[in-house]
Amino acid sequence: MVDTTAVDTDWSRHWITLTVLLLAAFASRLATAIWLPSIHHPDEIYQALEQAHRVVFGYGLVPWEFRDGARSWLLAGALTVPMWVGEQLAPGTPAYQYFARALIAAVSASIPAVGYWWCRRFGRTHAVLAGVSLLIWFELIYYGSRTLSEIVAGAFLFAGVLLCSDPRGPLSARRVLVAGFLLGAAFAFRFHLAPAIAVAAFWMARSDPRRTWPLLLAGGAVPVAVLGIVDWLTWSVPFNSIINNFHANIVEGRSHIYGTSPWHWYAGQFVARWGAAAPVLVALAVLGARKQPLPLLVALVIVVSHSAIAHKEYRFLYPAIPLFLVSAALGAARICRFVAERHGRPWGAVLPVLILVTWSGISLALALAAPNRIEWSRGQAGLELMSRAGQDARCGIALLGAGWDMTGGYFSIHRDIPLHLLYEANRADWDPASFDVWIAPEGWLERMPLAAGFQPRGCQAQNAHGFESLCYWQRPGGCSEHPVTEADRVMRQYGF
Repeated sequence: MVDTTAVDTDWSRHWITLTVLLLAAFASRLATAIWLPSIHHPDEIYQALEQAHRVVFGYGLVPWEFRDGARSWLLAGALTVPMWVGEQLAPGTPAYQYFARALIAAVSASIPAVGYWWCRRFGRTHAVLAGVSLLIWFELIYYGSRTLSEIVAGAFLFAGVLLCSDPRGPLSARRVLVAGFLLGAAFAFRFHLAPAIAVAAFWMARSDPRRTWPLLLAGGAVPVAVLGIVDWLTWSVPFNSIINNFHANIVEGRSHIYGTSPWHWYAGQFVARWGAAAPVLVALAVLGARKQPLPLLVALVIVVSHSAIAHKEYRFLYPAIPLFLVSAALGAARICRFVAERHGRPWGAVLPVLILVTWSGISLALALAAPNRIEWSRGQAGLELMSRAGQDARCGIALLGAGWDMTGGYFSIHRDIPLHLLYEANRADWDPASFDVWIAPEGWLERMPLAAGFQPRGCQAQNAHGFESLCYWQRPGGCSEHPVTEADRVMRQYGF
């Protein structure tokens, strides 16, 4: 006779653990955005938050992707709802910012919970090691609230890949449909993941393709159709964002303007960012892949497929990181089980705790070491000084053209006030009388603001585009109209 009380208690314990993991992950990721404001890449502002702000409040900068239809409104559109809610609940406060970032934090917080849930079938040790490892890894916390398509797509891909991994027992129709939906959602938010998505789908369908493929495609068709409809409504052509983005960045090579790197650049980045922990994590991941190879296989496909593209950024590999880490956690759990079988229960209970303590120490040490340490404050001045300017400026704000994209834009200013971009190439057009707040890198052109009547009001750490600090200048009096250097006109002039 089955002890139903024991079964109910076991399930209750697992649901409590899942809830704790979700809440802890959400809190750590959102707290990072609030207490350590930074910008990893301009896209998180100008391709997402700035566009959502433009819809909700009626003003904001328009980058070339949203002029040429090379970016989907899927992410920016999703952010409009929490941004509007935040403003309604607490007008005149940063709540609109926090609510928008909270949506991304909630999506990325699913990763530790999903990792725990999936690994639970292998044993409690496997589940705890996976859930806690994914909860505390510094990169998942750092990226967890960033409004980048890689972050949202990475969460969907992680859950989809785990569902596609070898199950215990036959595949249910519901499991296949959900897996297809999750993989389709990953594609909708970042089509560059198509090779990795294909590998996961083929892996799931390999044992019974006639039954599995129709269900996978039916599930995946839903989010992909949503992408097509959104593009049709916003750009008049279904999937226009994919077509134009591919043509601009791959065919025309526009992404090359932002830099190119050799094929082995990503491997070097992992070594530089993970240091001596890299070979240990690789060994654990390989060991874990002997039990379930798909997560590590998909992670490798992401790295290899992105290595073939000339323009490389570390954030592009974010979807691979949780897949790699869950494989490493499985490897660590296998070691724990082996030790427990050889040396008894005391070691079997103590060793997982030691592993998690060590994992936590490694994560913290890497977060505070170069080159990761500087990321936590990157772009901080650009966010905070722009927010200050939104309160102080009476008639105009100016940014030195170099590095303007690592600022908060109108998302931080939160006032419909002229914003000027000043480039060296068009210095003849500069008119300090057209703005009363000037934000520029420390040590740059300080005589010019002083000569124009501006007074220094302090500097803050920026650590972006080679500028350690940004300084804030302000002058009394009004402003004259001077549209030549206003941001929208300059962005069109330079193709930004």
